[in-house]
Amino acid sequence: VDPIRNLMIASSRVSRGKLDIHVPVEDRSGDLHDLGLRFNRMIDQLRSQRQELLDANETNELRRQFTEAVVEGVSAGVVGLDADGAITLVNRRSCEIFGHEELDLMGKEIVSVVPQLIPVIERARASRTGQIRDQINLGPESEQRTYQVQLTREGTMVESKGFVVTLDDITDLVSAQRTSAWADVARRIAHEIKNPLTPIQLSAERLRKRYGKKLEDDFEVFDKCTSTIIRQVGDIGRMVDEFSSFARMPKAVLEQDDLSDTIRQVVFLESVRLPQIEIETDIPLEPIMAHFDGRLISQALTNLIKNAVEALENQGLQNIKNPRIWVTASFQENVVKVEVNDNGAGWPEENRSRLLEPYMTTREKGTGLGLAIVAKIVEQHGGTVELRDAPQDEHGQVGASFSFTLPLKAPPDEEEPQDKPQQEISKRKTPEQAKKTGTPNTKPAKSKTKSATTKKTVVNK
Repeated sequence: VDPIRNLMIASSRVSRGKLDIHVPVEDRSGDLHDLGLRFNRMIDQLRSQRQELLDANETNELRRQFTEAVVEGVSAGVVGLDADGAITLVNRRSCEIFGHEELDLMGKEIVSVVPQLIPVIERARASRTGQIRDQINLGPESEQRTYQVQLTREGTMVESKGFVVTLDDITDLVSAQRTSAWADVARRIAHEIKNPLTPIQLSAERLRKRYGKKLEDDFEVFDKCTSTIIRQVGDIGRMVDEFSSFARMPKAVLEQDDLSDTIRQVVFLESVRLPQIEIETDIPLEPIMAHFDGRLISQALTNLIKNAVEALENQGLQNIKNPRIWVTASFQENVVKVEVNDNGAGWPEENRSRLLEPYMTTREKGTGLGLAIVAKIVEQHGGTVELRDAPQDEHGQVGASFSFTLPLKAPPDEEEPQDKPQQEISKRKTPEQAKKTGTPNTKPAKSKTKSATTKKTVVNK
């Protein structure tokens, strides 16, 4: 009776999930002995299997946590879809791209959130490989971004289990590719067009000088035609100069210099050239020592002020109450921020970010290179640019604002070692060495001093 009672008690405990029991087996033979051994063996197997399941579950949990950490940490948006296209998984970056919270996205059909994905999903359903890559544009018209979308189907064409969508922001890459391509085009245009311009202009001037006085009946027509040729050749020449300036942008020579002085010089020159437009500055009285190329930053500021002037003139100076441009500079952590504002018509809402690309312009006679050159200069300095609406003026007019940042100090890897002058001095030849090699010792030093002086003069200009 005791062996059977022990089995009943053990079975009851096992049914409640307690596998730490062991049935005592006393008899050496008989059915009860065999039943007890097999029961204990079963308990051991159950205990071992449960431990394996617990270990496997713990491993799966660690893998899940690792996968979630990876998905949350990647810069690309990752979206999981079921077979019907409903969202089952989104990472933080996807929520930022779509502009919704995770709870708002879960369960929704992806095509209702991103209609641009409809053709991509249809192609993925019909694809044998189950993997489609394409580009789409998302975001408001004024700040559209370009994303590379990769959609991978889980399962087969007949029985799809779902999809995994990844979205990579490639806006900067696409813009850089366009800029590189346009730089090559500009280089070719400048080379092919500039050569015949001078002979055309000289020929037109010679014709007017030689035959202008001999023509009596058609003098006005002749003079008008030759003047038109000379004027248009001049316009084409200026356009080609802009092409060359963009295609062959000199490398920035970065030095610690006073940015406020550079701003004041540019504003003064433009104020003298444009007395009909008020150009103001709002910059600190103390020097702003930053790491920049004075010549290139002067060119960038000049381009921005000219761009603001063209915006005011296109709108009509008589139609604007107190047309004005104001330039500001302020410190922000490790950078200085420069803004050029106007109270003109402002930036267009559509494709605003693309105005920084070459030959992208909204003006009838614009080349589309002014802002592209500024963006390229700021990029060489390791700064950032931003196009936004200017603050509202006292008459309620909202114009355009272009801002860029410059580093206050050089990065550690660009700082020159302080013992460099001593190294250069030690490299100079002694008079005895100079006599042996036949190379004077003083000329190289003079050449270096002269080039350094010339560079400094250009920067101050």
